[in-house]
Amino acid sequence: MSSWRNTVFLSDLGSDDRRFKRLRFHEGMNILLSDRTNVSTLQDSRNGAGKSSFVRIFRYLLGGDLDGKLKAPKLKRHSFYCILQFPDSGEMLMVERSVSSTTQIRVGNEVVSVKDWRQRIAKSLFALPETEKASRPTAPQLISQLARTNIFDVATKTHGVETDWESGARIGYFLGLSPEILSKAHEVAELEAQRKALNKITKSGVLSALNLKEPDLLAQLAQARYKYNQIKENLRRFRVDVQYNEHQAKADKLSARIRDLNDEALALEQRRRDIQLAIDEEVSSSSANDFAQRLSALYEEVGITLPKVVRKRFDEVEAFHASLVKNRKFFLESELHTINHRLITIKKDRDAMDASRASIMELLKESMALETFLSAEQELTWQGVTIADLEKKLEAVQSLANLQLHLKAKSAEAEVALRAEMSERKNLLNDALALFAQLGSEVYKDRQCFLRVEPTDKGVFKVEPKIDGDASTGISEVKTFLLDMVCAVMGIRLGRTPQILIHDSLLFDSMDNRQMASCLNVGSRLAREFGFQYIVTLNSDRLEAAEQEGFVRADYVIEPILTDRGETGGLFGFRFD
Repeated sequence: MSSWRNTVFLSDLGSDDRRFKRLRFHEGMNILLSDRTNVSTLQDSRNGAGKSSFVRIFRYLLGGDLDGKLKAPKLKRHSFYCILQFPDSGEMLMVERSVSSTTQIRVGNEVVSVKDWRQRIAKSLFALPETEKASRPTAPQLISQLARTNIFDVATKTHGVETDWESGARIGYFLGLSPEILSKAHEVAELEAQRKALNKITKSGVLSALNLKEPDLLAQLAQARYKYNQIKENLRRFRVDVQYNEHQAKADKLSARIRDLNDEALALEQRRRDIQLAIDEEVSSSSANDFAQRLSALYEEVGITLPKVVRKRFDEVEAFHASLVKNRKFFLESELHTINHRLITIKKDRDAMDASRASIMELLKESMALETFLSAEQELTWQGVTIADLEKKLEAVQSLANLQLHLKAKSAEAEVALRAEMSERKNLLNDALALFAQLGSEVYKDRQCFLRVEPTDKGVFKVEPKIDGDASTGISEVKTFLLDMVCAVMGIRLGRTPQILIHDSLLFDSMDNRQMASCLNVGSRLAREFGFQYIVTLNSDRLEAAEQEGFVRADYVIEPILTDRGETGGLFGFRFD
């Protein structure tokens, strides 16, 4: 005999609009039926009979966002309500929420914010801890599995943009794992997102230098800093000379004049040597008398006596030659004096010019032109920009490297923690795996059904329902059904979920009739055994098909029965686009 007490969590759901059909629910299995008539037209089915809208309204009343299909202008001035039994107090509370004002909810006699209402639901209905270490799952995420809408083909997902780690945290919580441990994968996911963002920036060319290695950037940065300090030191040592160009021109003129004086002095030195040589030759050259004596000796050798008249003539020539030599020597000595005087003058002028030039060169050495100074300052600025750019790139490279190291460390930490948690909770996990296989055998006699759970290298609790055979939509929907049942039963056992599970008729659309009937039988039995409400919305033709395959509707169908015929047959009591 089961020890579970049958409970009514949701007793009523309605609207302040009198046309809306108030729904009343009982314990165990509830079937909200829509009678599809033969006279219904395509136009009659614009918003259907309202079966899926019931699920959307229920989620909205439990703090969810307003579904787009409920934002019709004709619904804007109305509100919805439900009556819930809270397990912490056992009291029945009426919860009312307006379509036009989505930020507040009336709970009993007080009006609270949606945020406060979600916090109460998280604590009272799902026993979620109030800690920053457990960012997931949230109450709306857990509700999204207990009352699914639209997404039925992927068992582990409840909405299209849900990440793997969020899915794992939600299912893992139902199965008894610690939310703090499950949320460690969130930190890894955030780091991974940062890494991908940096890589994307790198590939886009914004920081193209990130493909350089850190040592290369360090070398470039050291070189740039050295050049920057060198330019800065040069600017510090030099002063600006606004007449720098004039001084430079003057020094150039002095250099040219000194070169001219040097050339002149060199020519004069050569001339002086030539003159001195000429003077020495004149002094050492033979006189005219010597020439006469040599001539007489010549005549004597040949036996001829030199006549007196000839001797006299040579004496006159000697006197003339002596006079000529004297005059030439005087002229040469005078020219040599002039050259020596000019050389002295040149030396004095050259020494003065050289001293002046040296003074100017020293001035130029210790100063620079204004244009040169401004150019150096500009170069210093650009060099500073280069350093800043390299530092930014180096910081990005180091950040990426550190991020990758941090990511590896966090991933390993999350994986180790999750493995330890799964080991500690292995009995609960084994119960869940066994229950999935057992329920699967009730639906399929010829297929193996099993649930795989494992920690990934990023600390994600990976859940994978498996059913042997093809990957048809019908089989995917059975996977969803089985997983939801396992999560609901395990969550109820652990006190982590309210005692309710809702399946919209869309879940059964692609199932064949036999599997649908088996699923309904499993649901009704588990609801009875574990004391929870299993609410199913169905079309009448699908219910009849399930009955033909062995499902007994008993007293499961609740009043009123909806219909898609006419304007008033649906849940809202009127049609809207």
